[in-house]
Amino acid sequence: MDRAERRIGRALARTAAILALAAFVLWALLPDGEAARIERRADCYDPARLPPITPLADGRRAMRLRVLLYNVEGLPFPARLERKYELGRIAAWLERRRASGRAPDILFLHKAFTPAASAIARAGDYDWILPGPSRGVRRNPAAAAPRPTGYDAGARWFKGEAIGKRLDSGLYIATDLPLFIDEAAPFSTAACAGYDCLANKGGEVATLIIPGVPEPLRLFNTHRNSLTPSGVAASRAEAAHRVQTYENDALLAQSMAGPMIAAGDFNMRRAGDRTGRFASDPGFRLIAPQPGNAMAARSAAMTDDSAWAALQDLIGVASGSRVEVVPLAVTSLFDGIHGPRLSDHNATYAVVELRWRGDDPRLARFAPPPCKRPKAI
Repeated sequence: MDRAERRIGRALARTAAILALAAFVLWALLPDGEAARIERRADCYDPARLPPITPLADGRRAMRLRVLLYNVEGLPFPARLERKYELGRIAAWLERRRASGRAPDILFLHKAFTPAASAIARAGDYDWILPGPSRGVRRNPAAAAPRPTGYDAGARWFKGEAIGKRLDSGLYIATDLPLFIDEAAPFSTAACAGYDCLANKGGEVATLIIPGVPEPLRLFNTHRNSLTPSGVAASRAEAAHRVQTYENDALLAQSMAGPMIAAGDFNMRRAGDRTGRFASDPGFRLIAPQPGNAMAARSAAMTDDSAWAALQDLIGVASGSRVEVVPLAVTSLFDGIHGPRLSDHNATYAVVELRWRGDDPRLARFAPPPCKRPKAI
């Protein structure tokens, strides 16, 4: 080996050492992925916290639900330098809504990775606060959706791939509506792309039994692979997004049938939004604004381009065999017009109405019992 070759070898060795040190420092700086995690499960429900059931002119009955979806950008250092102030303002807003009796009946949170972010759910004082997959849980390899040929071999550790999970899913569902059962499932360990792989992303389904409503109501929450922020080629990020969609489909297939409200990470009509369960189901609809009306909502097909362009994050709904889910209103919050910008995403606020005929008293025995003492609304 001549002198030039030795110099090149030493330079390569130094570069490798620097990269390894940088990766170690980055890993050490990331927070404890379980420190932010909160959970609350009531053993009874408060009837005073349930929305009223009202009669309709056609003889049916109805219940209106307020739904808030917010990707709160609760990313830890070094991805973000400091977010406590903005996250604290979101929490204070929700606390005021609770105090005035106007808290959302259903809260979906995305990217709640830090204690200040998960504290938003606690500020709402919900009886059920259900986190998504934890940092340590893993999907059964037998339940993994197939990945494209050569996908795993393309993983790059310096992009956060194939080096383990540091954060949990960042997902939360919070509600006062009585919970029957819930399930959370992470995506396959390798079904991710880029820096998204540092979080144990996945999906969660909460099935509710609401007194007087003749079918269980499913709430679905997920946050799939990002595109540009992942730090990898769009083709790789989209491949992960598609695989994750199929794995979410498997989770939903295991849940009970019935009406559904979904915070399915619908924001850019990505690869997974063009395939899978929701894309192929004409009964699944997006909640979109009515043109020319400030807050009125309409139901839109997954292929409706105008719906995708109208809101940053969309909420989807599906009716059951006995309960219809009808969008009534939708708007953006914390978008610089309806409140200050406190995240890199706007919040989506929607009002939906459950409509049905008759009742099914048999369902009541599966729900938690009513509380003997009412709580603060």
